Amino acid sequence: MTLSLQQHISIDDSQMVVYGYRRTRWRTILVHIFTVLTVGIPALVFHWYPTWFLYMTCVRCSFQVADQVLIVETYQKKCKSYYIHKIRHKNIEDTSGLFNEGFDVEPGDDKRNFETADAIHTPIHLDDGSTLNVQNYRYFRHKKQSIIWDAGRAQWVRLAGIEAGATCAQLHARGAIAPTSEKRIRMLNIYGLNEIKVPVQSIFTLILLEVFNPFYVFQFFTIAVWLAEPYYYYCIAVVLMSTFGVATSVIQTKKNQESLRATVEAHSTVRLWDGRVVATRAVCPGDVVLLPARGCTLHFDALLLTGTAVLNESMLTGESVPVGKTALLRVDKPFDMKEHAASILFCGTRVIQTRYYNNEPVRALVLRTGYNTSKGQLVRSILYPVPADFKFDRDSYKFIIILAGIAACGLAYTVALKAYRALTPSDIVLKALDIITIVIPPALPAAMTVGRLYAVARLASARVACLNTRAVNVTGSLDCMCFDKTGTLTEDGLDMWGVVPVSAATDPPMLGRPQRDPALINDLHDLKMGMAVCHSLTLLDGELAGDPLDLKMFESTGWLLEEPDVPEPSNYEVLTPTIVRPKKTANINVDDIHMPLELGIVQQYQFVSSLQRSSVVVRMLGEDVLRVYCKGAPEMITTLCRLETVPNNLSDVLASYAEKGYRVIAMSTRIMEATLKQIHKMTREEAERDLEFLGLVIMENRLKAATTGIIRELKEANIHVVMITGDNVHTAVSVAKECGILASGERIVQLSGDAAALYCESTLHGAPVGRRTLLQREWRSEDSGRGSWGQSGSASGSGFAPNDPEAPASEPRYKIVVTGDTWRILREHYPDMVGRVVERGAVFARMSSDQKQQLIVEYQALGYYVGMCGDGANDCGALRAAHCGVSLSEAESSVAASFTARELSAAPRLLREGRAALATSFGLFKFMVGYSLTEFFSVAFLYYFDSNLTDFQFLYIDIALIVNFAFFFGMTEAHSGKLCERPPLTSLLGLVPLCSLVGQLSLIAVAQYFGYYALTFFPWYVRHTYAGEEENECWENYVIFAISMFQYVIMAIVFSHGAPHRRSILSNRKFVASLLVMTSLCVYIAVSPAAWVASFLQLRMPKDVLLCYLVLAITAANFVVALLFERLVIEYLMEGREMIPKFLKEKRVRKTPHLMLKRQLTDMDYLDCDSLVKFDKEGAISDASSGRGS
Repeated sequence: MTLSLQQHISIDDSQMVVYGYRRTRWRTILVHIFTVLTVGIPALVFHWYPTWFLYMTCVRCSFQVADQVLIVETYQKKCKSYYIHKIRHKNIEDTSGLFNEGFDVEPGDDKRNFETADAIHTPIHLDDGSTLNVQNYRYFRHKKQSIIWDAGRAQWVRLAGIEAGATCAQLHARGAIAPTSEKRIRMLNIYGLNEIKVPVQSIFTLILLEVFNPFYVFQFFTIAVWLAEPYYYYCIAVVLMSTFGVATSVIQTKKNQESLRATVEAHSTVRLWDGRVVATRAVCPGDVVLLPARGCTLHFDALLLTGTAVLNESMLTGESVPVGKTALLRVDKPFDMKEHAASILFCGTRVIQTRYYNNEPVRALVLRTGYNTSKGQLVRSILYPVPADFKFDRDSYKFIIILAGIAACGLAYTVALKAYRALTPSDIVLKALDIITIVIPPALPAAMTVGRLYAVARLASARVACLNTRAVNVTGSLDCMCFDKTGTLTEDGLDMWGVVPVSAATDPPMLGRPQRDPALINDLHDLKMGMAVCHSLTLLDGELAGDPLDLKMFESTGWLLEEPDVPEPSNYEVLTPTIVRPKKTANINVDDIHMPLELGIVQQYQFVSSLQRSSVVVRMLGEDVLRVYCKGAPEMITTLCRLETVPNNLSDVLASYAEKGYRVIAMSTRIMEATLKQIHKMTREEAERDLEFLGLVIMENRLKAATTGIIRELKEANIHVVMITGDNVHTAVSVAKECGILASGERIVQLSGDAAALYCESTLHGAPVGRRTLLQREWRSEDSGRGSWGQSGSASGSGFAPNDPEAPASEPRYKIVVTGDTWRILREHYPDMVGRVVERGAVFARMSSDQKQQLIVEYQALGYYVGMCGDGANDCGALRAAHCGVSLSEAESSVAASFTARELSAAPRLLREGRAALATSFGLFKFMVGYSLTEFFSVAFLYYFDSNLTDFQFLYIDIALIVNFAFFFGMTEAHSGKLCERPPLTSLLGLVPLCSLVGQLSLIAVAQYFGYYALTFFPWYVRHTYAGEEENECWENYVIFAISMFQYVIMAIVFSHGAPHRRSILSNRKFVASLLVMTSLCVYIAVSPAAWVASFLQLRMPKDVLLCYLVLAITAANFVVALLFERLVIEYLMEGREMIPKFLKEKRVRKTPHLMLKRQLTDMDYLDCDSLVKFDKEGAISDASSGRGS
């Protein structure tokens, strides 16, 4: 037997490593004793770091003897998450804990003998297609899924539905017999109740979880220290703020949990094939259910065995277009969820109607239940979102550690100073702990959320919903934006432009002249009949419903669609015929008998994105043969057609229409001598072969009015714009040119080929450039430090400094176009070239949903912050993987995105608000850190004189100044002008923010020292000496407090940056009013406060008013120098002009893959010719000679 100590598992986008652990009694006892002796402090640490408790109480062991597992989950090779689960044991015959509803067998109900092994045999289906035939097994639950131990192979495997590893014929056979009650109980025991339960925690639990957050634990420590001082007033203020923060968080969390539960959880009843009506909670995989003729919501994933169904799948696709489903063919072929999606009824979708012969009920086989269903996977993605990885957040935690280090230095300083002054140990401890509470500001987390919340509110007013407030700041860092085409850049609807039939008068066949109105074509023309029957339309309450493309195409023919209530199987030999016929009477001659022209659809093969086609089998009334009509992507249809039927001019005609932005669909046909039974046993591939090419259907897809302006705005902001679409590559390129993703003067490099070799073909202004070149499997990386960016002359007006390593001085004038097939080959056989292709990629066509997600991940691997904007249909994976997903659909599928909107204009609006929020967060963070360190300087300075700030002075600073300014700081709106080429900084530990903070704090320290220095010149000044714990009233206290008051106002002003990411501080009237009021109040307190004010603040006013004016002069000088330093040195020189040491720029470039790649690019990449300039001229001449120009 193999002993397994760890195992690698890949689920969705995450890579997991599973380790086995076994708890030891003596370790556990020692840990509990130590916890009791240390007043529960280790328990608190174990709550924050559960893995520490595992390491302390358990030993690493093989899975065979383990009772716990540790899962280390890595997402995109960056974020790590840790999970600990107990290993459980289950006996599939043990029904304890399960309710019996729907499983009680009434006397005489189940007469079948199930003593046979087949009747009660219940294999456990695993994710890899294998089965486990055991009575007892071990498992653990991870993210609502069961992971089962396969003892034979000594590995963990995820529990799957009954379709795993089965063929279509096997599933039909399973659905032909209703399972026995005994088998149903076993299946229910394996899979659990059919529920998608969203955990809703009690208020008490939520409060405890919030209170034990490290931040609030630190606040408890802070309050304890202040009560010992005693600082009662500020303690009350902190307790009130903390209570408000905890209450707000708990209420919001509770509301979100209840809202999600109300949206997700649903129960009803369902009728089984054996006649019993059971609750949907009692349904298990393997059940055969009967679907009503009209109206029901599915609570499980099921396979349609008989008849047809029409569903609303908006929960999954984001499109509330009725979708037709057909029964699964009984063929001996492996079942695949994607390939056979046209026969699968997904959980959460609504059945609009079902149809079957003689109105008999439609049968469906339950495949998956609970969290294993498609809806369950969607809910799991909400409960367990993608780990956030944002540099600003990481650096903020690092900065807290730096502050903790400063606090430790302050503690040492305080202990040494107070011990030297011979204070009592209790006083020394209190003073030392007090300075720790000053350095780390308790209000920091609350202040950091302010900017995001104001941005979210502004987005909501613009009808952009934010589902994840953390994503707002990330949006401000985006430097790559990916767009879906159809429904995102272009209008949702398609208009019929016309058709191009194959001319019957030419040999070899050629595409003839286009016909703008398909209704004028002869009704007996195969192309017109194909357009009339090759679709999945149905009648709902007498109205045609279905895919908009199919609807436009059918309506253009002028034919009628009928679904007789009582079909005549003798006419079409089919149980559920859909009949189409011309509106006008049309007859055909069959054996000299005039019969009406009618076509009955006897079999449908739904559209599958991976196959890029759909087809139908029809019978014409009176004929003995069957006709197959197949439509789809022209490049796919041509591979299925007989070579002699493919027009010679197809490539030229196809390119001419696609380049104009039209959507082109090819139509083909075939005549078969087969019976209906033979058709049902025939695979799709057997039916869709040896076809005859009929012609092209041309659909018009217009750009949205705002698209071009939005793309231009993004590109001018130096954002890499990419189109990712499932449409034809020629159409995609045309739309990209029209909207500006591809500039008119850019060379277009298209990659094509097969696994043996990929080739690069370049065009410029539509004309070929150079020769067809072979794509190298490895690129020779030669970094000269400048590469193709050596010509810095063109960068002079771009805002970049000369010789800037990051300046896009002479960016190569070419873009790469890739198709889905090429992308697959590129990733499999050219892995070293993927990064280079992606860096210059602009159009990715014929991309599947999985490939879209792969592309997003590749851009992230290059160091881009990636945004994805899609219509929510097949973009969910990409929306979820992107740093910022924007769904233009408000259906439930939009939960995969961070934002939902209705208009494409949300993209630049999001960038503006995100950049404003990020700039606000930066300013607020620096303000809060500056505030805490300023207060630290003040206290440390006063400690030297055996004094301190008084309780009400602390209260005035913390509440009247800091909380006040932090509240209004984020109200400054986003900049309404042109998007800046540079996004805000993302690193708090970079040179620019550190210089800003260090510079401002240096000015603050100098100003405070000058204030004290000025005080020493007055003859009446006497140094303060220790006179007791509460005796802090002295002239040193006055000077430090008076100057520091104004310094908090100064920091609020200088850290509140305006353009290019936020509007001017003057536009924030509430903030300006707050600043003016508090400045006036500070002047009043510093110069001539009323006696009761001075007494309240315990201020010892100077004997000479000149000192008061000197304080004002020092603070005024501090303000002027601080403002000049921040605006001129930090903003203009360091941020704007990039005047920072070159080695730091070089370090950033070398740490960012896409910047390193740009250095290696030249204008001659992927081009085999002597001179690009030469071919530029030739291209222009050829264009001019053809009358097109450039």
